[in-house]
Amino acid sequence: MQLQRSLRLGDCVLMILVAVVGLRWIAAAAAGGPSSLTLWLLAMLLFFIPEGLVVAELAARYPEEGGVYVWSKRALGEFHGFVCGWCYWVNNLFYFPSLLIFVSANVAFVFNGLRPGLALEEDKLFVTSLTLGILWLVALFNFLGMRSGRWLQNLGGIANWIPVLLLILLGGLAWWFFEVANSFAWPNLIPSLADPGRLSFFAEMCFAFAGLELIAVMAGEVENPRRTITRAIAISGVAIAGVYVLGTAAILVSVPQAEVTTVNGILLPTQRVAGSFGLGGLALVSACLIAVAGCGGTMAWFAGASRMPYVVGVDRYLPAAFGKVHPRRGTPHVAIFVQTALATLFTLIATAGSGTRVDTAYNILVDMCLILYFIPFLYLFVAVLRLRKERSSSPAGFRIPGGRLGTWAAGGLGLLSTALAIWMAVVPANAGGDPAYLVKSLGGCLFMIGLGLVFYFKNRPPRRAMS
Repeated sequence: MQLQRSLRLGDCVLMILVAVVGLRWIAAAAAGGPSSLTLWLLAMLLFFIPEGLVVAELAARYPEEGGVYVWSKRALGEFHGFVCGWCYWVNNLFYFPSLLIFVSANVAFVFNGLRPGLALEEDKLFVTSLTLGILWLVALFNFLGMRSGRWLQNLGGIANWIPVLLLILLGGLAWWFFEVANSFAWPNLIPSLADPGRLSFFAEMCFAFAGLELIAVMAGEVENPRRTITRAIAISGVAIAGVYVLGTAAILVSVPQAEVTTVNGILLPTQRVAGSFGLGGLALVSACLIAVAGCGGTMAWFAGASRMPYVVGVDRYLPAAFGKVHPRRGTPHVAIFVQTALATLFTLIATAGSGTRVDTAYNILVDMCLILYFIPFLYLFVAVLRLRKERSSSPAGFRIPGGRLGTWAAGGLGLLSTALAIWMAVVPANAGGDPAYLVKSLGGCLFMIGLGLVFYFKNRPPRRAMS
């Protein structure tokens, strides 16, 4: 059974937008103050632009299902390809719960607005139940196939933009009619090197820009992937960079930094500025749209992540069942079911314990995502440098401008910024000296990597067969 090529240019653009643009990152950046605008620009120059150039070239040269896994295997061999693919997959097992906890908090905002005093965002039973309910619904749509499920992804892509465009519009109104809430003087725009929280947030900003490679992971389901993927990256990349910078600025124009949190950062300025014009109900509308966008983002990442154990299963480094395609639906159903079960388990682990707050569980999941997710990016940037010699023999398509120098610049900058982001995530500012936090985040990452190596060495073919 072959995977169905059902994704066109519009689907690819919306998939990238809903997968990459995270409204929570705009809120988190605004909570850090005006210096976040400078950090956005640095992350854009050091990571996002190199990422886009490298993914566009490799996708044009090797448009195969599996994307970064295939490129790493081709450049560095079977072992490194497996490590890359494994980390890319398992990080998403932590990413789904972290994203859906954020979605659940926004749903709680809606209920709190309808009935003040509920404080559902701190109710672990409510948040966990809603998180798992959305996760299982997304898994069902993935099993049915992208032809049936892409409407949720596309709807999420559209819903993702309405709250942020509204936010930018309201920020402009606040700047014009009211006093600016924060000073944008030059000293306030310079990040403090003495603040570990500011430096650690640079890793989260790189993470916020990551995701362009997702559509290449699903290249086997894209119509005319060489041309379509490159165009989708170019179109979405400009929009992504603009919305992060303008959205953060809009919040800081509207609300004092001290009052902004990751959960309320999008909704609070909408509530206040719109309320000044008698439109306070727009905040509840935005909260509903953010929830829909989160479901669409989960749909996109869930689909891309499930393709990784599928292609690794085809290569037989995971049990062969992972490489099976459902005869009727044309989807990697075994990979989808296993992924759902593991994501459910990690959601329950992260929220376990009477002393674990919802926000602490969220931070634990985010830090595990950061560490595991950036390991494949190390392979991505190394792969483009190793495979540059194959340029002349590769089919015509997009190439990084500047020839060999341009390739080294993009690969080198991306490699440096990724290594820096991993280091900042390994020593998170959120830990606050709590040993349980470090055990859950760093220990969980090491356990998952070790588990992957057990699969690899157990299932790899004998050396004679490999040769």
